[in-house]
Amino acid sequence: MLNYIIYYSFSRSEVSSIELEGILRKARDWNQAHEITGLLIYRFNKMFKRGNFLQIIEGPKNSILLAWERISADPRHHTITVLEDGNFVERNFSAWSMGLKNLDTEMLREVPGFININNDHFWSNPNNLKPTALELLRNFYDMG
Repeated sequence: MLNYIIYYSFSRSEVSSIELEGILRKARDWNQAHEITGLLIYRFNKMFKRGNFLQIIEGPKNSILLAWERISADPRHHTITVLEDGNFVERNFSAWSMGLKNLDTEMLREVPGFININNDHFWSNPNNLKPTALELLRNFYDMG
């Protein structure tokens, strides 16, 4: 049985492509050593002048707990909101120790299952959208 966490957070500042590559490199090394797979999505919203992270991590329970401690303590983001957590029988992101997507608005419109997390409908009750968060992440994964 594998555990997983899907969370959403705000970046403290705009994250450059070089910084994202550094995050990805460190995450991949750490995740491989701890049997974690997953996907990290980053988007900078020019209109609101803020960045957002959406991530899923999956792996053995102890590894997920250790990873969650690291994620929660990372000063590059704040207002971390768990959208979903639980168990899987098998991995959903088995090919990626950590995949990364740096998105712009146009790319998002083409993704099946995309939800605009900047609108009031999403925030009125995000718990109703839990299956959609995983579906959205799976769609990014399937797009390669």
